[in-house]
Amino acid sequence: MYIAITTGDQLEFYSNQTKTNNEGMRFRDLTALAYDAVHNMLLFVDRQSDNASIFSYHLATKKYQSLVRRRSFENIQGLAFDPVLSLLFWTDTNERSIFWISLKPGSKNDLYGNLLIKMDDEMPRAIAVDSCRGYIYWTNTNVAKPSIERARFDGSERKIVVNTELFMPVSIAIDQRTKRLYWADDKEGIHYSIESSDLDGKDRKTLLMGTYHQPNALTISKDSVYWVDWGFRSVWKLPKDTPAEAEPSELLKFTNEVPFGIVANYKISDQIEGSNDCVELERLSQNRSAINDSFNIPKDIGLFCLHGVKMDGKLECKCSPGYTGERCEESVCHNFCFQGDCTLSSKGEPTCRCKNGFSGPRCEVDACYGYCLNNGMCSLAEQSPTCQCSSDYEGTRCETLKIVATTIASIPVGPTKEECNCTTEHLATSNQVLSDSAKTDGEFVVQTDCSQEWDSVRDPVIVVLGVLSGLLCVACTYLVTKVIQLKKRPRIKKRIIVNKNVTPMTARPDQCEITIENCCNMNICETPCFEPRSTIRPTLGDSKPGKEEKKNLIANMEYPEEY
Repeated sequence: MYIAITTGDQLEFYSNQTKTNNEGMRFRDLTALAYDAVHNMLLFVDRQSDNASIFSYHLATKKYQSLVRRRSFENIQGLAFDPVLSLLFWTDTNERSIFWISLKPGSKNDLYGNLLIKMDDEMPRAIAVDSCRGYIYWTNTNVAKPSIERARFDGSERKIVVNTELFMPVSIAIDQRTKRLYWADDKEGIHYSIESSDLDGKDRKTLLMGTYHQPNALTISKDSVYWVDWGFRSVWKLPKDTPAEAEPSELLKFTNEVPFGIVANYKISDQIEGSNDCVELERLSQNRSAINDSFNIPKDIGLFCLHGVKMDGKLECKCSPGYTGERCEESVCHNFCFQGDCTLSSKGEPTCRCKNGFSGPRCEVDACYGYCLNNGMCSLAEQSPTCQCSSDYEGTRCETLKIVATTIASIPVGPTKEECNCTTEHLATSNQVLSDSAKTDGEFVVQTDCSQEWDSVRDPVIVVLGVLSGLLCVACTYLVTKVIQLKKRPRIKKRIIVNKNVTPMTARPDQCEITIENCCNMNICETPCFEPRSTIRPTLGDSKPGKEEKKNLIANMEYPEEY
């Protein structure tokens, strides 16, 4: 069992997830794909081919055939082939139509295909064929009213099969053996579903509900469902009889190209197994009939030279002067002039006629660009730029800063009084004082003195701050004075020697005493020392010893500057 995939310019074949070979190096952009199991033939679309749009490829003979001539504005999205009547069907989304041709030997067709159904609001996309019962099924992707419809091969008995709980059914396939439809619905947002129903749209089942996949093409085999996912650039596989909440398996992963179409090798013997409606299909599977091998589009018949002529014997165009491109579809004037009109010279070369204010070979130079300085506004006057300057600048290009001149009013008779315009932003009041010393030539110079009014918010704050500052200065002065006074310590300014004829107490071996001057001059003494009554005043025995001693001691103390 193998599958075939169209991707880029390649027709690729895979068996058991392994790429076997690829065909189609001559093609450019392959899209829709269909499979004919009776004739072992693939049918596909190349939307960038010069002469044809639909081709066939015989897997046995490896022979290509061009089947349908390319239209100018076509968009083929779906292909299907009925091997019983050798009819090829396809949908064109741009034309909102379904076309067909016959591939029977000797058949005559329009090279562009025969119109089968023309629609108004519907947008046909995918298409499938029920060869056993003679119907074509297609999907309508108009999200306003999406649906799955069917009709006979001649376009009659058109009927809507499914039109509920759909958003954008992008692909459809028919299983002849089980008589069921399978489709992929690219739902709104990130959701998608793989669903199934019988051929009348009944017995509807949901095989899979998922997110983030973007399905494009769907196909079936005897046991599985396969679809192409544009979101992950992958091919996914899901069994037909899948249990609820089953997860699909990623069969193939693409890195460079995005896969578009997919078909599985679903043999006719497997499709008609147990079916009583496929008698004709069973007969064909045993006696293969040949399709029209002579049906082929000439290689140059679809080569469009829009502004030129085809070259004899070549798939090339000779373009008219002023045009270029593979099909002479592009004008050399296209987007050539930025701000002007393009015309062709006698040699077919583009030339520009520029608009006012622009110059250069392609009218790319703006005369106003960078001309006005200092935010000046540029405008064109007779093809020359002029500047409208702001209030602070002047000059041709607003390059000079204006100088504000002060004028002196002439007062011939006497001084005049001019009221000051002193607002809260400037001054509150104004007074004009005439200066006699400024008289010159009979004129007076008027001086304006605008005094400031009391501000109810600002001025009280200033006063309070001033008072606080004064109080802080007084407190600091007082504290400094007190500190200086506390640092002063007493000193004895006189030395009194007591009892010169008596041996000093410090020399006596049995006592340890010091004289009064030594005591009071020691740093360890924090209070004045007093001599005994007998040593300080020997002649004043009758006086009160405490007071007299204290007076004598204080009288002999001094206060040095540094202690």
